[in-house]
Amino acid sequence: MNVNGTSSNSKTATVDPNKTGFAGLTSETFLKLLITQLQNQDPTEPFDNEALLNQISQMRTLTANLELEETLKAISLGQQLTNATAFIGKTVTAKVDGKEVIGTVERAIVEGGKTILDLGDDQRIALGDVIGVAK
Repeated sequence: MNVNGTSSNSKTATVDPNKTGFAGLTSETFLKLLITQLQNQDPTEPFDNEALLNQISQMRTLTANLELEETLKAISLGQQLTNATAFIGKTVTAKVDGKEVIGTVERAIVEGGKTILDLGDDQRIALGDVIGVAK
């Protein structure tokens, strides 16, 4: 495999340029690198079985960690939405871009992975921006 991530059979492994080290590798990229390594090994000196098992174990651990992270994000988002529904019908005060925003919450929504309180009149605030609640 050459430096730019292209193997001799023209498959590419992409790495996010904004991330470095292991943070730039996805489980899919890791698997592609492992397969490319196996495809290009010297038949007279095959890949060490112990090293292969270690890499497969690392890949499984990485996959499990990614799945756990996604599950925790979903649970957290669900909890935030549940908490946000308690604000419906209440007057909230929020700090948005240094300014105080006051309004009555009409509904709670999830938008772009964030929990948002809709105050009507095209006024929306993030749940995390709330600094006060009144009846």
